[in-house]
Amino acid sequence: PHQHQRELPHPPSLSPASSSAPLRGVRFRGACKRLYISGERMTGGGGGRKASPMLQHAQPGMGRSFVARQKGAKESVLGQLFHPAVHKYSFLLLTSAVGIDIVISRMGMPYVGQIVSSFMVVCYLLDFISIRRAVCAWWSAIMDIFFKEISAGGTHRLEALNDGRAVIFACAPHVNQFIDPLIVMKAVAENAGRHVSWMTAQKTYDRKYLGMFARALKTIPVMRPDDMERKGEGFVTASGTKVYGHAGTRFTKDFEKGCVIVVKTKTGKKTAKVAKVVDDYTLELAAPLKGRGKEAVKSDTIHFERVLSPLATFLLLALVTAPLLLLLPHLLPQRFAFAGCVCCCCVGSAVTNLIYTLRRDGLSGKELFGGTPATFRTPSTPTIAAIDAPVDPEDMGDDMTDKTPYSLQPFVDQSAMFDQVTESLLRGGTIGIFPEGGTHDGTQLLPLKWGISVMLLGAMAKQEGLEKPIKISVVPVGLNYFAPHKFRSTVSVDFGDPIEVHQDLALQWKNGTKEQKAEANAAVMELIMAGVNSCTLQANDMNTLEVFRTIRRLWAPSGVRLSVADNVALTQGFASGFDRVKGDPKVKEIMERCYKYNSLLSTYRVQDHHVQRFRQHAFSNKDRITLIRKTIVRMVMLVLFGAFIVPWALIGAPVGLFLSVISDQKAKEVQKMSVKGTWKILMAPIVLSLLHGVCVACISSTFGEVPSLLWFFFAPVGAVYAIFAAEDGVRLVKSLNALTLLLGNRNIGQQLFEMREGLKKDIRAINKTKNNWLDNLDVPTRQRLEQRQSFTLEEDPEDSSFSKVEKPSD
Repeated sequence: PHQHQRELPHPPSLSPASSSAPLRGVRFRGACKRLYISGERMTGGGGGRKASPMLQHAQPGMGRSFVARQKGAKESVLGQLFHPAVHKYSFLLLTSAVGIDIVISRMGMPYVGQIVSSFMVVCYLLDFISIRRAVCAWWSAIMDIFFKEISAGGTHRLEALNDGRAVIFACAPHVNQFIDPLIVMKAVAENAGRHVSWMTAQKTYDRKYLGMFARALKTIPVMRPDDMERKGEGFVTASGTKVYGHAGTRFTKDFEKGCVIVVKTKTGKKTAKVAKVVDDYTLELAAPLKGRGKEAVKSDTIHFERVLSPLATFLLLALVTAPLLLLLPHLLPQRFAFAGCVCCCCVGSAVTNLIYTLRRDGLSGKELFGGTPATFRTPSTPTIAAIDAPVDPEDMGDDMTDKTPYSLQPFVDQSAMFDQVTESLLRGGTIGIFPEGGTHDGTQLLPLKWGISVMLLGAMAKQEGLEKPIKISVVPVGLNYFAPHKFRSTVSVDFGDPIEVHQDLALQWKNGTKEQKAEANAAVMELIMAGVNSCTLQANDMNTLEVFRTIRRLWAPSGVRLSVADNVALTQGFASGFDRVKGDPKVKEIMERCYKYNSLLSTYRVQDHHVQRFRQHAFSNKDRITLIRKTIVRMVMLVLFGAFIVPWALIGAPVGLFLSVISDQKAKEVQKMSVKGTWKILMAPIVLSLLHGVCVACISSTFGEVPSLLWFFFAPVGAVYAIFAAEDGVRLVKSLNALTLLLGNRNIGQQLFEMREGLKKDIRAINKTKNNWLDNLDVPTRQRLEQRQSFTLEEDPEDSSFSKVEKPSD
């Protein structure tokens, strides 16, 4: 702090008689949430909360800590240069800057006017905009572009946080690396008015550019033993809590008490903590080696093998582009030579990207453009087998007789990190953590790690003896993606009920024995696991998850547009209730029929919302003319959309090719799909900026300065509208698939409709029985959905109008 600034202690204890004087000169900065006066906590004015009369006079940009400014304290940039009224009427500064620029420019000194106005704008930014807010706004804008819709469910549960309590957001599943925290941070800021400080791996924190963003977002670094894992020398065998080294092991040099030994086997890995290092060939473990099998068994392993290398992709691009570069520039005037070369590169990139995609996803051209695929699959999306599938007892047991390579994770003292978290929580801060401990591609949660319970209980234990301790809650957050790494997909952020732990459990953790501490940790983790399970979609594999989504669509009333949050809530209700009803023969039959129905939809390249428009009366000769007319109209619309979309698609083809190659290569390196979306958003701004500069130079050399300026400022707007038009074009193509199916074979459409109606009837019937499938759908969610009139829990009347076309609810 400045020598004239005094940081008030937390919480400041001010008597009623003396409380007015120190607070007369208070200036607020950052994101202030609370103020302690005479032992009472008052809620600050951030995030749409009701502020006390005193806090309503705070300046913009309030922070958690506030500084008491004494007489003669150093003023802000604007306070030194301008009248104090500028703080209140900041728009006058920007208006003056524009006016000064125009006036001085008209006087014949445009550069002087630009310098003066720029200086005034910089002063405004320095005083009113923080780096953290700018970084948050930047990433929030990128998320809005990358995802078509970011929906938040269970936001009514966040109302309990308005009292200024400290919060830990426990988020799962962690399937999209750096995108996951940005999505949650955006949802929390919009719905709770809080900034989330994330627990970030020290490995990421130490990177040059990612670390810069991490520090700007006020993250807390965590040294993870997994990131420091290294291969050990020699081989090991194990018997109970004893590990024996072979072929030159050096246990006394490599290990110490608290280290973790890791042994990887065919079906997974075993780990155990070292209790004692006996000698170079003997270790004593705290518990026998244990494992849980592989995290996920992927059927898309061939996908990584089919990915072309960057060198092969570059050679393919050169092979496709070279003939165009040799022919097209010579056919154009010299003025258009540069533009012709750029167009050749864009067309070559588009063709290369198409070949690359066909090779990567194992599709034929017939399948890509609407033919019948050989098998039911979703390109670029992993199909996950059951994570908790049974494992071989011999392989995952305690003893290990075969000599096996091993690796070790050093002991890491996390006390400094926990102290930093505790300090933040006791200030009423907001912490975000992914308790799974790492990313994965599974459709089920990984076991949660105990770090979050240590943070919660440790912070609560620090408040022992305080008259009014600050509340600390854990809010479970479910991240439910429809296609995590796909551009313009949808995601739902679902908040669970805040979890509050009794103070007695914290005292047991603080003062109890080792066993009592473990019991306290286990009790907290059980609550957190139950909370996270309540707001996440989980299934044994991707096909089963798609079946639950199909059941949700069939159960919902026809003609009703559900929001993404409603879709997730209903699907989660069916998924969580499946274990209770899966023994019912009718449920088994419905699941099998839904599998078959989904397979037929994939085979005939139609969507479920198309099938519900297939009515029996729509197959007469009279209505056949109506179908032909609809087909022609939509084909004309598709041509018009294409005339606008194709040029933009060709311009963006180099970016699409580069992002596909770099994201696939990074996913191949780590054998995880969870990094694809991250690398796309990290590299897209850089590549798009380079492409935009090339286009500006091309237009400037071809058409002059004014067109290039128009392109520079308005091309991003046109690109955004092209994205919207492309989405409408995709919907038109899918609807044409359904119409051509009806025109080519009316019986297939009728069969699909009858199959859907039969499933719909049986699903609704089974939900009216005593053992209701949706009993797990909580009452507040039902009430919220009914209030929004998204759907009714009663059966809807049949809609027999084929002409009524609606967008899919997914």
